[in-house]
Amino acid sequence: MSSSVRLYLARHGRTEWNLSRRFQGCTDVPLDEVGRAQARALADQLRGKVQAVLASDLCRASESARIIADILQLPVLGFDPDLRERGYGVFEGLTREDCIARYPAEWAARQGDPNFSAPGAELPAAVVERMRRGLERAVTLAHGRYESALVVGHGGATRMFIEVLSGRREQPLGNMEFRQVLHAGAGFALV
Repeated sequence: MSSSVRLYLARHGRTEWNLSRRFQGCTDVPLDEVGRAQARALADQLRGKVQAVLASDLCRASESARIIADILQLPVLGFDPDLRERGYGVFEGLTREDCIARYPAEWAARQGDPNFSAPGAELPAAVVERMRRGLERAVTLAHGRYESALVVGHGGATRMFIEVLSGRREQPLGNMEFRQVLHAGAGFALV
């Protein structure tokens, strides 16, 4: 068994709020039927590549993880609140149009600053640190038992974590899209 652990970091399947382009954040929005189909498709894509599954405790991620684990007959190692999406403060639950109408100054500030945080939103550095803790726990749960694991989380938080590793701005992840990272004992690296 290798001393390194490969993590496949995937965004959950689609929700009705994804379809209507609402900021979901920490609001617990369930998958829709398309999201469930996306999870089944990712299971087929990852067959033979992952040995265990973990997820955020929010239902859109945990249901995606359960679908994949059931199809691939893999153990689910846990559901971690540190893997949740970023809290979006006053923008949470709103569409872009709602944000522009209700918070025009804040929305305008967001357009010019990729690190902007709406009032009440979780700061990017806090999101990255929380994600690091959750992913370190995932590595600890997998280490010595599994060489690879799927971690189902959320687009914004995962992208922020990946941006720290890559040192550059990353494209948003689509539903059930994933990135790979390797933990070889000295931290995470992109694969």
